[in-house]
Amino acid sequence: MKRETSWFKIDNAGKLFPIVTNEHRASYFRLSVSLKTTVDPVILQRAAILTLNRFPNFNTRLKRGLFWNYLEIQRRPFRVIPEPNTFGALPQPYAYYKHLTEIYYHQNRISVEIFHAITDGRGGLEFIKTLTLTYLQELGLPIQSEGLVFDVHDSETDAQLEDSYAKKITKGKAVWLPTKKAFHLKGDYFHHFGHDLTHLHLPTSAMLIIARSRQTTITAIFATILILYFIQEQTKQTPRKRKPIIISIPVDLRKYLPSKTMKNFVMTINIGQVFSPKSSFDDVLLEVNQQLSAGQKIEILAPQIRANMKAERLLFLRFVPLFLKRLLVKYVFNRVGEPALSFTMSNLGRVDLPPAMATYVDHLEFMICSTKILPVNLGVISYGEQLVLSFSRIIQQQDLIQFFSDYLVKHFQVPIRVTSNRWEESN
Repeated sequence: MKRETSWFKIDNAGKLFPIVTNEHRASYFRLSVSLKTTVDPVILQRAAILTLNRFPNFNTRLKRGLFWNYLEIQRRPFRVIPEPNTFGALPQPYAYYKHLTEIYYHQNRISVEIFHAITDGRGGLEFIKTLTLTYLQELGLPIQSEGLVFDVHDSETDAQLEDSYAKKITKGKAVWLPTKKAFHLKGDYFHHFGHDLTHLHLPTSAMLIIARSRQTTITAIFATILILYFIQEQTKQTPRKRKPIIISIPVDLRKYLPSKTMKNFVMTINIGQVFSPKSSFDDVLLEVNQQLSAGQKIEILAPQIRANMKAERLLFLRFVPLFLKRLLVKYVFNRVGEPALSFTMSNLGRVDLPPAMATYVDHLEFMICSTKILPVNLGVISYGEQLVLSFSRIIQQQDLIQFFSDYLVKHFQVPIRVTSNRWEESN
């Protein structure tokens, strides 16, 4: 039965994003599916309407209440549009005409750009999988969901609209993690808003062989190379004053606690410490492995989640007017949020699609916004034999990306294909 409602509550984690979003922190992410044929925008428009009807909380605009932000059904007609060559530029989530989910097309690519108050990367992935399947079905192709993709003809369930932070993380002890100001990259910011996107396409099987040979994971390999770059930069900038180098890695809590939610349900693990300038790859990898292994245990994650929830509930005091909450949240976030991190790497992992779709899908991409404090960030996703790393940056310098790709080629002999977001068209 179709759900009749005109508004939706924002989950505990999602409440932060409307407050901290500005021209330097877009709070959007983008997912793309590259097909093997050119996208028909007329067919995509039909698929978009069907998919948004299936997930009405994605077809929303942001509204201010007296005490809370909330999502309201966007009544303005939805239109798929040509993909802009910029990402994360001037988000304006409160604009009355704004759809918080945008659907783009460019040649053979379908993209969705989603405001983080709606969902996390996993929820966004389920949305674009459904959109892509529906598009292929609207083309007349006999492809079924096979339990791997949501059926567009079903209705959204209570479980999919659940705030799993509040439902799944029960009473127990809370552990507050200490925070210190981390080392940050410096660079020359672009004069206009938006991100440069650089995509590194790697063979999945080659990276799996490398990871297994070292008894580790692909995520740990990537985190280690990133830390080595930060060690090098810190030694150049402040050789005598060492700060922690912290890589923030979001973890999908659905892996540990049964949940079908399409809202936010992640927890970040912060990997790193103060490193010696003489740290080798093996030194750093050992530390990364230990911290990732310890940090991904639910008995470790749950107390940290409870602490976060207590902090959120304190910051979002029920009867404090929204304008005062905004001031309080911004004050706290700007002191103990991003300043405690050096870099964010979000890895959505391997994507499974119905076998009948494999003939039509080439690869996927996952992009997260950078910020003034974290001017370069990384989204990772894999499908089939293509593992795609999408670096977003808002500074001119490409040194980190060059170091990362050179390291993979020189030390692991990994072949890399590089693509970008037609950035030259915006200059």
